[in-house]
Amino acid sequence: MEKLKFKGDKIILTIVIVLSLFSILMIASAGDRWVEQLRNFGVGFFLLFLFYHIDYRSVSRFATPLLIFSGGLLLYSLTNSSSERTIHLFGMDLQIFYFIGFCVLLYMAKYMAKKLNYEEELSQKEVLKLFSLILIFCGGIFISNQSTALILFCTCIVVLFVGRINTKYLLTFCGVIFVALFLAFALDIGRVQTFKNRVSYWRNDKIIPGMDKDYGKQAILSRAAISTANWFPVNVGKGTIKKVLPEKDNDYVYAVLVEEMGILVGLCVLFFYLIILYRTMRIARNAEGAFAMLLAWGIGFWFCMQALIHIGVNSFLIPATGQTLPFISRGGMSLAISGAAIGMLMNISRDATRYVSANKIN
Repeated sequence: MEKLKFKGDKIILTIVIVLSLFSILMIASAGDRWVEQLRNFGVGFFLLFLFYHIDYRSVSRFATPLLIFSGGLLLYSLTNSSSERTIHLFGMDLQIFYFIGFCVLLYMAKYMAKKLNYEEELSQKEVLKLFSLILIFCGGIFISNQSTALILFCTCIVVLFVGRINTKYLLTFCGVIFVALFLAFALDIGRVQTFKNRVSYWRNDKIIPGMDKDYGKQAILSRAAISTANWFPVNVGKGTIKKVLPEKDNDYVYAVLVEEMGILVGLCVLFFYLIILYRTMRIARNAEGAFAMLLAWGIGFWFCMQALIHIGVNSFLIPATGQTLPFISRGGMSLAISGAAIGMLMNISRDATRYVSANKIN
């Protein structure tokens, strides 16, 4: 019975379960794909408990092969003209950027931990290797999905900062990225024009020639859903704006949640993600070894930033990005990777609890 007892962070696990219940309610309310979402959650929670029981240090052994494999997937997606954000395998459309991002964070954590565990600084050559890695993967993702690339880049910068990379190197690298972004926008690389159109609409609140009219419809309806919502859940399953809101079970699921569940529940969901970040910081602080610390930081910041951007878009605080809401939006690959990542975080928290207890005894 002792082996079956859950020893990870119970608060994060509880939040994930509550968010999942909200997801089923929202997907069922938005359409008839709740059975598909249940299946996706089955896969996600299976991976969560699988990686909770697998030592995260064992997973680190596969960091390099996984990075090489994810590089192949990224190259395939870039050369596959029929799809911008997905690859087609066995008749299924798979969004791979979540998987690629996780592999990059896993490799970075392992690579930097080799030095940090011996309290050594990374050499200029090693720092340059990490910078090149980030540039290649974030740049490749940027061509198809600017927001995901920026989230991954910011998460990598946080991991580098926590890993005590020389500030001079970080500032220089960020300067290079700024110049690269300037050139990308000047040359209209990838979907940059779409991003420009969305920023223009966000600033002027007006559709411009050549812009997809559905975007303006989404922005208006999501604001309407939130602004007309009650404070308490009085409209569960009976939202009216959701009926005409595109992407109501994915990119704009938060607007539907607030419309039907109320503003207070919407605020609670926001705080849930902030609590996950806070608990992750505690796990990282108590983690045994640099690899666990860096990986915990990467997972927590990645989740929180993705959620805040999604909520910001739904509230029209920032331009649209197409980001899903972790554990609430409908998804397959995103839920699978999220489940695996949270499972590893639970494993790190369990190990951190043992480590802290052992130090107190000693």
